[in-house]
Amino acid sequence: MGSFLCEVTNQKGMHARAAAKIVALVDQYECEVTLTHQGRSAPGNSLIKLLTLNAPKGSVIKVECYGADAAEFSLAIKDLFNQGFGE
Repeated sequence: MGSFLCEVTNQKGMHARAAAKIVALVDQYECEVTLTHQGRSAPGNSLIKLLTLNAPKGSVIKVECYGADAAEFSLAIKDLFNQGFGE
């Protein structure tokens, strides 16, 4: 699929609950996912590493995804970010 940008819109930023939702979403698809913020990268299936991105509200995250389900995944993660992780 490639890469695209998503903005963190929820009030608390990418905290543990939001990161856990990303990990759960990644687990549903057959693709490799990497998220990058301010030069730091983390695999989409690692809760701990996602937390190290330190991404507060308003942060722009680069999402890279490749694999069989990358197109479907990209729509789903964009929706998750746009919904503020359901918060």
